[in-house]
Amino acid sequence: MINIDFVNNLNNTISQWLKIVETEPLKYKMSQHAYDKVSLDAISLAYDLMQMINISLTEKEKEKGKLILDSYQLLENGFFIEKDYKKRLDDNKISRVTEMHANYITFQTLGAYKAIDRLPNRKVSFYDDFIQKKGIKHYLSHNCPWDRSPWGAGGMVDNLGTILDMNIKLGYKEYEPILEEVFDWLEDNQSKEYGLWGNTNTQGINGLINGGYHLMRGTYFLQGRDFKFCCKIIDTLIQDLTENEIFLSDQAHGCQDLDHFYLLEQCVNVNDNYRIGEIKSICEKRLGEIESIVYCKDGAFSFEAKNSAKNHNYYDITPGLKESDMQGTVFYLQTIISILNILGVKHGFRKSTTHG
Repeated sequence: MINIDFVNNLNNTISQWLKIVETEPLKYKMSQHAYDKVSLDAISLAYDLMQMINISLTEKEKEKGKLILDSYQLLENGFFIEKDYKKRLDDNKISRVTEMHANYITFQTLGAYKAIDRLPNRKVSFYDDFIQKKGIKHYLSHNCPWDRSPWGAGGMVDNLGTILDMNIKLGYKEYEPILEEVFDWLEDNQSKEYGLWGNTNTQGINGLINGGYHLMRGTYFLQGRDFKFCCKIIDTLIQDLTENEIFLSDQAHGCQDLDHFYLLEQCVNVNDNYRIGEIKSICEKRLGEIESIVYCKDGAFSFEAKNSAKNHNYYDITPGLKESDMQGTVFYLQTIISILNILGVKHGFRKSTTHG
């Protein structure tokens, strides 16, 4: 049984929690006990969360929000980045950590602009060098770690697709044929066995699913394109949802739930008959578990069952107390939206602009 009172009360409880983590007008921290008083990570997710629960901003507030986001577009290639990145990342042993941090936060920030109906001031030129030298298909084949980390590779495609889309919206039409090349490559490299991209050698089907969610979110779903092998993807999703220990009744991880159920929703939108009884049973069960294990006393959601998100995008963000955090709240609210849509339950939420 669905606890409809829990669902209906989320608008109120989440809006009250947002007041706790707002440290200045339209500036936010990740959780009540977050290490940083303000971060782009938290701000971008908060703008998304507000539109998800229908908090309306005035045009003046949207302009202020745009100026806040604009102030983080700091790198010459157009990437957004946290303002203290040098202090926080210079000692990191990962050689390309600044690039990876900036690429991810840029993808998320572009979704925040969409949430407040604005655009950034400058295009992102990071991919221009790859396009002009060996081409975007070479980048997809040789720069994305399909064998080592399908999850990571899919995230890179999500970043790429989101950035190309925003550049085109800014008026740079020369990126339109590049985006078509991306779709050509995806069509040629989709697995007929699993319906997704990469192989199962390192991360199993779980890596394919998490990478596939990101890849498809920033390409097929963002552009409203048809995709192949819907039933194969459903088979892969059901297998992981029923066999993977992360989906036990007392376990939770925001990325896992968001990625699986959002991707499942998109597949059900294409074929609402295939294995639908199993799908609805899984959804009803998981919705009850989300309420019992990640919904917190402060009114929103923690990223994991026992704690808030401790590290995100190479930053330590909270001490990991059992409290709501911005990432967990956006991810689990979108998961709930996807589950309700699959079950045909009416609601007043809007899908995420950063991760939906």
